[in-house]
Amino acid sequence: MPVTTYSIKIALRGVSPMIWRRLRVHETTSLADLHYIIQIAMGWNDDYLHHFHIHGIDYGISRAGCGTFRHDADQVFIDDFTFDVGDRFTYTYNYFEFWLCDIRIEAIEPSSKATPRCFGGSGRKGDRNYYKIDEIIAGSKVIENVARAGKSVTVGDIRRWLESYESIRFSRPPINKQLKEFPSAPS
Repeated sequence: MPVTTYSIKIALRGVSPMIWRRLRVHETTSLADLHYIIQIAMGWNDDYLHHFHIHGIDYGISRAGCGTFRHDADQVFIDDFTFDVGDRFTYTYNYFEFWLCDIRIEAIEPSSKATPRCFGGSGRKGDRNYYKIDEIIAGSKVIENVARAGKSVTVGDIRRWLESYESIRFSRPPINKQLKEFPSAPS
């Protein structure tokens, strides 16, 4: 029997090159589950506080040492918002680094598959250093060695280092394997 699924795009704001994921989630995905689905898709470990900001209200999972939310994220579902294609909301994760993700509804359609899926993405999974790659390059030994030699740094000086760093690419299969094993995934 077909179920309604939402295709969403999650993009980490203020990061270049862009880090994004496209996910398909079931209409009865709770915001608590969406949080964990995003954690899997982005390669994060649920180490930090978070919240969604939807239609002017913050939603999240209350934890010791932080404020509480007006609504229980386990009882608020994607379909409760009556989203239309093109609607947007945000997800903030890690209040120290303030990783702000823009989430856009790209499609709402029937599907015979209710399991959450990742069907696109770009950017390294889970490597917090990637989010500040310009700072990493500036502080690298390559830059130090070139500067010590009294030369100007060129693209050629960092190309091999950057290519090595970029050799680990985004890959959907490991994410989808984890999503398939996600405990609350509808069958």
